[in-house]
Amino acid sequence: MAIKLGNIIINKAYLGGVEIKKLYLGANVIFDNTFTPFLNQFPNASLGLSLDRLDKNYTGSAIRVRRSSDNTELDIGFVNGVLDIASLLDFVGSVNGFVFIIYDQVGSNNMVQYTASLQGQIVSNGSVILKGGKPCIIRSVGINGRYLSAYAPNDGVAVKGMFYVGDNEGNQSIMFSGGGSQDFTFVATSGSGVTTFDGNASISLTKINGSATTISNRGDVFNETNRHFLAYREIDFNFISDNSILGYVGSSFSMMTFQELVIFENTDDAVAKENNINSRYNIY
Repeated sequence: MAIKLGNIIINKAYLGGVEIKKLYLGANVIFDNTFTPFLNQFPNASLGLSLDRLDKNYTGSAIRVRRSSDNTELDIGFVNGVLDIASLLDFVGSVNGFVFIIYDQVGSNNMVQYTASLQGQIVSNGSVILKGGKPCIIRSVGINGRYLSAYAPNDGVAVKGMFYVGDNEGNQSIMFSGGGSQDFTFVATSGSGVTTFDGNASISLTKINGSATTISNRGDVFNETNRHFLAYREIDFNFISDNSILGYVGSSFSMMTFQELVIFENTDDAVAKENNINSRYNIY
């Protein structure tokens, strides 16, 4: 829990040379540095994208936002471990806000979309778009809305632990993909019996909202993700290309609503990680 002094976010406080962990104003806690964020409890992630602060040592922003009135952009960070909504609304005002960059809190593999019509939206007419009471990024007006990153999913260990928080919002969509036409995972299409929903990827476990789930076709994926969901997948991406996309490189498939995507270089402590994420998003 950081404290904001003007436009400056303070993550550490000292009295002389002694670090202060908690400050009170009367009976109210106004600064708390005892909370341990997600990736400090569970290290070894290779990609960390979220509208929550994932690492106490991360000093960057969450997202870069473009406002529709004049296309000016601004980085938006965190306050008390969550997105700085006050700064976001102060910047966007009464118009719409779109996300240009989702910053990687682990490395430098940011998700970026330069084309305005393909950028996801986070503010609508001066109000933050929410999912489960927390900010989210919904798909763009353009059906092919997506974000691109230099993250190489084939690097590191073969089988990774992947966590995604979002919703397909009733749209034909793809959770995650690469540059190749078969580099995709979790294709959601209403009523579809097509059994190719993971492309080149190999999956050893899929859980939705804490329960192991058997997926047989794209229609099943649609049904499982047409709600606020937390997906956990143990996945060997096996992509042909060496990059990553929220959404899909081709046409007719959009990204899913986004709140968090974290990929670990292990499958350890999966239940504890699920519990941590669910405690922050109150999904199930």
